[in-house]
Amino acid sequence: MAETQQRDGNGIVLLSMKEAGKEMAQVTPKETNGGVDGPNGDVPPSTSPTWLSRSGSGKRRDRGVTLTCHGVGYEVDVKAKACARAVKKPILQNINGVFKPGMNAIMGPTGGGKTTLLDVLAARKEPEGLSGLVLSDGGPLPNNFKCMTGYVVQDDIIMGTLTVRENLEFSAALRLPTSISHKEKKERVRQVLVELGLTQCAETKVGTEMIRGVSGGERKRTNIGMELITAPPVLFLDEPTTGLDASTANVVMMLLQRLSQRGKTIIFSIHQPRFSIFRLFDSLMLLANGEAVYHGAADQALDYFKSIGHECELHNNPADFFLDVINGDSTAVAAVMKDIEKEEKMEELSVEVLNDNNKKDSTNSENSSVMLTQQYAKSRFYQETMAQLEPLVAKQDTLGTKYTKQEVSYRTSFLHQCKIVIKRTVKNLARNPQASVAQVMLNIVFALIIGIIYLQIDDSASTGVQNRTGVFFFLATNMMFGSLSAVDLFARERQIFVHESASGYYRVSTYFFSKIFCDVIPMRLIPVTIFGVIAYWMIGLRPEVTAFFFFLLTLFSTTMAASSIAFAISATTPIFQVAQIFITLAFIFMLLMGGFLVNLKSVGPWINWLKYFSIVRYCLNGLTIPEFRDRLFCDAGNITSTAAPVGEPNVAGSVCVSGNTYMTVQEIDYTLFGQWSNILGLWGITIICLTLCYIQLRRIKKLK
Repeated sequence: MAETQQRDGNGIVLLSMKEAGKEMAQVTPKETNGGVDGPNGDVPPSTSPTWLSRSGSGKRRDRGVTLTCHGVGYEVDVKAKACARAVKKPILQNINGVFKPGMNAIMGPTGGGKTTLLDVLAARKEPEGLSGLVLSDGGPLPNNFKCMTGYVVQDDIIMGTLTVRENLEFSAALRLPTSISHKEKKERVRQVLVELGLTQCAETKVGTEMIRGVSGGERKRTNIGMELITAPPVLFLDEPTTGLDASTANVVMMLLQRLSQRGKTIIFSIHQPRFSIFRLFDSLMLLANGEAVYHGAADQALDYFKSIGHECELHNNPADFFLDVINGDSTAVAAVMKDIEKEEKMEELSVEVLNDNNKKDSTNSENSSVMLTQQYAKSRFYQETMAQLEPLVAKQDTLGTKYTKQEVSYRTSFLHQCKIVIKRTVKNLARNPQASVAQVMLNIVFALIIGIIYLQIDDSASTGVQNRTGVFFFLATNMMFGSLSAVDLFARERQIFVHESASGYYRVSTYFFSKIFCDVIPMRLIPVTIFGVIAYWMIGLRPEVTAFFFFLLTLFSTTMAASSIAFAISATTPIFQVAQIFITLAFIFMLLMGGFLVNLKSVGPWINWLKYFSIVRYCLNGLTIPEFRDRLFCDAGNITSTAAPVGEPNVAGSVCVSGNTYMTVQEIDYTLFGQWSNILGLWGITIICLTLCYIQLRRIKKLK
């Protein structure tokens, strides 16, 4: 058959109506896994935009991909003790399987390797520790395979402050090429909403802990829709029914079945589904301790287990029955033990078993899985699977195919990604303004408190110098610890960032610059400006324009330096509480080396160098120089000031303190260069920490 194929930017073959019809006429029901939508095998009319097919109308059938795994194994390094040598622990062992278009389920007990196998098939595992081959339609996986397919994680990862439609539009804007018009992208979003039954809640926010949103089933379908935007040939789902009630889980799985009937390859892990869900499966793979104990048609699994001596009781759920057999549960084993001698033997061993229940359960499970693995290796299902795989393996051995590390391909430019991510971040801040509003209100309250306490301080030597140094130290401390909210910037959305960047939504640099830009203005610049305007004039500092704006610049630079440290730490550790401990410890050291609580000349040279990394020191010096330079602070009359570090009696007998002399004693360089060197020091810390933050974001494992 002569074919003319059209490919999209991901290399996915897109067939026109006429070509798809010709291919469907030549495909037998067995090859499509029963993938028909009507009694006569008719494919329903498509509402796809023109970019999905050459004709832009008529009947359409997704072209699925057949994935095969050949002797797949995966092992990790495990340490029994902190100082012990790491040993290899196998997670998967010699897994062979064929996953055709349709519903392909991976089942097994907890810790059996379901998610690990799913990640290997989806090319979302690091090559280290991985053995075997995963092929797509008999050939090696493309280098950007994980960006060509859809992957729905177990925990719903989605922006809760956006509506269902806005989340899908975000995916379309970043994952569809810019050659597709905005109108066609909106049409694709509309199609997915209709396909997933989300039209009624399209304008409803997904929901957060503070915002009431859609139901659990609608949230799960929204996550699926984020991946369906690109019309992937393969859709992977990790435990798609987690957190859903039985009815909602059934609705989600029926939706997946409808997708599979259109030719899409659906591969998912699932733990213990109800029977109405189990009967939707086309293919079933059962895992136990990382090994396959069955792989074949789902509707033949019960007959297979019956043939090896395990018969499912009447009205028992097949999924529960399989897990009972794999775990060596006595209720499942007793159904096939009709021999009285075996029952008597078990009774004799029961006393010993009761003495160590945990050891019995572990031994039964291991022995049962080993026996089931051996029996499966002798079955016709295993032989049929290997017969399909052997020609493919021989071909790849000739070509020397190896599992290579996946690359991330992007469909849009850096600037386009920045625009879309910034737009989403702004919406998120606008609809969840608690943090930004709280930051502004907190700064207003602190400014009023400081202004009232230090209201219009005088220029006397006895109180003027002390009050100014005290308020400057308080300002530096407030600006530094007020930036603790920056710890939450990368910690809260860490999972979203990892998933979206691994799936090719945007570059790491895009996310980094967008988040920094959207945090600086509402959370740093605006609150600090409001704080500075109120505090400066209420305190009564030097009434000069240049001094005022340098005051604001110093406070903003201090906030940026402190926030950048918080950014770097939050990007390094995924645990919010641990990040807070580290940043608090760093700030305390900076307070001690700031030159206010301790005279730095008295500190030993082995630790004195830490002052160059103290935000408090740069801030204090930056605030002090414009206020104290070329000024005299005098007490009228015959007063001896004990507060002034240097007394200079004038002719009238009053005691004066020179601002320049005070700064000289404090080892503050009050020249113009010394004044701006503090700003350079703060921005130097900012640049260094932001660079470390970006490096840490790039180092975060995008693959599991």
